[in-house]
Amino acid sequence: MTRRTALAVAACSITAYLLLGAFGSADMWWLGDLKVYRRGGVEVLAGDGELYTIRPGRLPFTYTPWAGLTFTPLAWLPWGAVEVIGVAGNLVLLVVATWLAWGIVGPRGDRVKATALTAAALLWTEPIQENLRFGQINLLLVVLVLSDFARARGARFAGVGVGLAAGLKLTPAIFIPYLLLTGRVREGLTALGVFVGTFAAAFAVLPRECADYWGGLFLDDTRIGLAQFPGNQSVHGAVTRQFGAESPPGWLWPLLALSVAAVGMTLAVRTARRGATLTGVGLCALTALLVSPISWTHHWAWALPLVVVLIDRVRRTRAPAATLALVAVLAVAAAYPMHRARVSGVLPSGIVWTVPFGDGGELNLHGWQLLVGNAYVLVGLAVLVAGAWSLVAERRRITCSTGLAPVAEPDPDPTS
Repeated sequence: MTRRTALAVAACSITAYLLLGAFGSADMWWLGDLKVYRRGGVEVLAGDGELYTIRPGRLPFTYTPWAGLTFTPLAWLPWGAVEVIGVAGNLVLLVVATWLAWGIVGPRGDRVKATALTAAALLWTEPIQENLRFGQINLLLVVLVLSDFARARGARFAGVGVGLAAGLKLTPAIFIPYLLLTGRVREGLTALGVFVGTFAAAFAVLPRECADYWGGLFLDDTRIGLAQFPGNQSVHGAVTRQFGAESPPGWLWPLLALSVAAVGMTLAVRTARRGATLTGVGLCALTALLVSPISWTHHWAWALPLVVVLIDRVRRTRAPAATLALVAVLAVAAAYPMHRARVSGVLPSGIVWTVPFGDGGELNLHGWQLLVGNAYVLVGLAVLVAGAWSLVAERRRITCSTGLAPVAEPDPDPTS
């Protein structure tokens, strides 16, 4: 396929999406989270310390005080302009994130063509559709983080993106220890310094809000939503749905989360130390998704790096395992035309919404419903298990062939 054809495919994909948004379901561009961001900016400008006050009929502001400061420009714009920024901005960020990911993979083939085709396909996955529907900032965070890893090691300003992303939303903070553990100490310390700087800047302007947030609100996941909701594709959500109406033991989820974190971060760090930068970033992001108390499907935009890694491996090797893994991931993540409860018309939606939910329905899942309702979590865990198995198997092969403990092992690619 030529570059011109690839660009035409991307243009058709975006045009189809815009037409569907303009003439399809009114909920395609609901932008509920974008409204929260704008109201957060309004509350900051009001200066009454009510940023985290829960108001009837409104979603609460759950981000850092620094994020509230960052959103203040939205308060000065008419809502129509904010809508355009939310939709168009996320489309641009999808392309930029994909471009950065392919740049990190390395100079293999036509980067423009690869970016165009990948972005065209990812647009029709549920994580991306949900980011667009809610007006979320996940793609902005992905771009900030990837921009750091796209720079040469030790480059000036490397680490700033991670620090800013962590200042806006706590999940990307996992990349600070990741940078340190992978030997990128300068970048890690820069990221930590920027993160602390966002706290200090926010405290200087919003001391009451900082006291509220860092005094305990940031630990209150009930402000974000119900853990059992099928949109929560984390280990915590899966455990809650598995136990149904019976509450799981209080120690179970933390134990599982710590175990997943240990395995995931070990794989991510070892992979990065072998030069597979994007795979390491993707495994680190996957670990964060699995161990977070709440990981909505739109948070799974963080899987973009691993999808690019899979596409690259299929393109280079045509390996059956890699091809099967890519097909499985896209089938789980795809946005299918679907009628959903509490949503008008037909909406591009993921398979997790085919199970009962609402009014406690998600607590009574059985058989295939548990598999489908926890699809993202199961795929994510499968990636970690495959990576761990690949690493152990490779160590054994090297030990058996040399009779010595291996000094260094190849990238534990889950698809190898």
